[in-house]
Amino acid sequence: MSGPTLMMVVAMLVCLLMLAGLATFARAGVPGVRACIVATSLTVVSVLVIVLQPLLPPFIGIVVGNTMLGAAMALYVVAIRWFFGLAAPIRGLILIVILEAVGLALFWYVWRSFSARTVIISVTHCTLTVAMAVTVLRNRPLHRPAYPYLFALGMSSLQAVAHALRTVVYFLHVDPIEAMHQTSIFQMTFLAVGVFTLPGLTLGMIVMAHDRMLSERENEANTDSVTGVLSRKAWRLLVEKTVARATRGNQRFSLLVLDIDRFRQINDTYGHLLGDAVLRHFTALAAGVLRQEDFIGRIDDERFGILYPDLRIDGALLASEKLLRAVRENACEQGHWSVAYTFSAGLVEWDGQESAQAVAGRAGQALRRAREDGRGRIVACPTATSWNVHA
Repeated sequence: MSGPTLMMVVAMLVCLLMLAGLATFARAGVPGVRACIVATSLTVVSVLVIVLQPLLPPFIGIVVGNTMLGAAMALYVVAIRWFFGLAAPIRGLILIVILEAVGLALFWYVWRSFSARTVIISVTHCTLTVAMAVTVLRNRPLHRPAYPYLFALGMSSLQAVAHALRTVVYFLHVDPIEAMHQTSIFQMTFLAVGVFTLPGLTLGMIVMAHDRMLSERENEANTDSVTGVLSRKAWRLLVEKTVARATRGNQRFSLLVLDIDRFRQINDTYGHLLGDAVLRHFTALAAGVLRQEDFIGRIDDERFGILYPDLRIDGALLASEKLLRAVRENACEQGHWSVAYTFSAGLVEWDGQESAQAVAGRAGQALRRAREDGRGRIVACPTATSWNVHA
């Protein structure tokens, strides 16, 4: 077995191993995984055909085998674009693969040239792997760990560079070989990169899919299932981090804790489904009224917290009053029902020293004062001893 043949066999076997790992994500619902499974499977079959090229008719061993590998690369592009929620240019990709097949056939049956066929294959693969790299670079989530996406970017970029160099080498006829199974330093170098990067494309999808699943699990843990805002645990951690950041930066922030008034009565009268609709209605109103940098979390059944980063209590009070007016003026419409409701709230400003638990506790005290004073109002507590009621 020649050196090039051995390296292709190794690439095929490693792709099979990657395929086994990728298959575990098939039922996870991660976009692009199934397309990547097909791409990897086609890669294995095409490499096998190319390895058996001396034993097969030229049309199958040369034209079909290499066209299948080009189609596999096109499917990797589809898989990566679907992973990021993008449409895949199916017609353009099909055209690229067809042009590759036509070029391979012409330079075997009409003008027989190994260098020309190699250039066609390398240009095709370079174009498709550049498309993969650009897609990952432009769309990787910046809030997630960089490694999975940089790995996928690195594999596609390395293969693109290798094929670009291979195009130059064989376009200029620097390498004198005339068949895939012949050995040269250029041939062995390019095949070594292929052994590394072909399975690496599949491994890139595996690590990105794993990160996507971790992100979904984290979102489930950090997001309230009814309203979609921060969960109780995520809210508590946010306040703690905000206190720590404000302490380091000598900043201030304001905190609002509120209850939907008579929420249990709404549940008892209309049922829990309509009660959940009221909660979602409130959070939707809050999302439309609050600043983009403000945070809202569900602390308990009908209790919510709103964090105003870098906002003193006067500004936070104006924003909170705007939200209270929006709630009063917009009843929750659900089917044939229309439910009007209000909220009671306590608003505080962090004093620069108190802990997250202390500032939240002071907001809770202000909320209790608002409920005692008749509901449907905001009690602002700039300091531990001052109280201002705003109905």
